[in-house]
Amino acid sequence: MASTETEQQALQARAALILAARRRSLVTYKELGLAIGMTGVALSTHMGRVLDKLSDLCIDAGEPSLAALVVNSTTGAPGKGYDDGGVAWHTAVQEIFRHWAKQ
Repeated sequence: MASTETEQQALQARAALILAARRRSLVTYKELGLAIGMTGVALSTHMGRVLDKLSDLCIDAGEPSLAALVVNSTTGAPGKGYDDGGVAWHTAVQEIFRHWAKQ
């Protein structure tokens, strides 16, 4: 069981983003914040930690990082902190969609 709030939120984010991946859709930071009960806090401050932990969970499971599905509602692109090791964002998103379509 997750031992910290960030770990618990990362597990909740994972579940929400797996559903999004199966639907081939993106999720805004605000939508994900609401889905995991992150209200009344600065998303820019706390969401990065949750998405970093989520990425670690995905990598440990041998999966593409679901964090690529989380985008800014204005730009439709991931935030400044997004980094997938040099893989283009669109390529990462398509890889996620392909991976979860098989599950």
